[in-house]
Amino acid sequence: MRAFTFTILFMLAACATAAVPGLPTAPAAPPPLTPTLTPLERAVGFVLDEPSPQAMGPDLKLWATHYHTPIVKAAPETVSAAFPLIGRNGTAISAPLSQRDWCEAALQGSVSIRQGGKSTAYVYVDSNGPEQTNCDEFLGSLSDGVKNATRRARFMAVSHALGCGVRNLPLMPFRTIAVDPNVIPLESVIFVPELRGRKFTLNDKDYIHDGYLFAGDRGGAIKGKHIDVFLIDDHYEPLEDLFASTDRRTFAAHVIDHDDARAIAIKASQSSTCAPVSP
Repeated sequence: MRAFTFTILFMLAACATAAVPGLPTAPAAPPPLTPTLTPLERAVGFVLDEPSPQAMGPDLKLWATHYHTPIVKAAPETVSAAFPLIGRNGTAISAPLSQRDWCEAALQGSVSIRQGGKSTAYVYVDSNGPEQTNCDEFLGSLSDGVKNATRRARFMAVSHALGCGVRNLPLMPFRTIAVDPNVIPLESVIFVPELRGRKFTLNDKDYIHDGYLFAGDRGGAIKGKHIDVFLIDDHYEPLEDLFASTDRRTFAAHVIDHDDARAIAIKASQSSTCAPVSP
């Protein structure tokens, strides 16, 4: 009974205290804290802040094309004109592909082959193999040197689902670019102001690009201030006007200082393992 009486009195006193004008009230509970993303998490999510002017190199005035990893199936046994990918030792390392798929793999520099519920990615290693097939009809106005190299393409199987660029760097959609290392050093991070704020979709999730790209690849047809942007097969339409495949459509771009926190975060986000495997 004493405990009950004390409880009632305490409640009444509390109410009276709250009602007295001029007395301070208890502070409201602070709102829950929003988790602070690390620079690496922001790089993975394409939400890095803009670089400071001091971190940006001179305006390069680049132009761009785009490439992707074709995702294909082995050619049916009824197709007579089918060609396997050839490894460094000159022997077949994949199931045969249709001529169009083989040529697309050689042109793009990578391919993912689905067979029996399993997918294996392959990447171009050199053009020192035997001539496989003539791909000229699929290569348009590319130079004779590129066309000749394409016919002799050799490949290797790799662990990353979409293939690898140079130095076993994984190809990351909407982030990796192929460059001319004489203009943009490999593993550089560049910032494209016009790319920042552009919407795109990756793995069924919508993103807004933060404007940063990573020089993780190179290609035989990539010369001078031309870059090739790695995108997802059939999912590059929102950026087609920017990556317009012509040197008449240029845009500003700046190499970011390698000690800048944003550049370090981009590099860290591209450092997953991409190693040769036995197919």
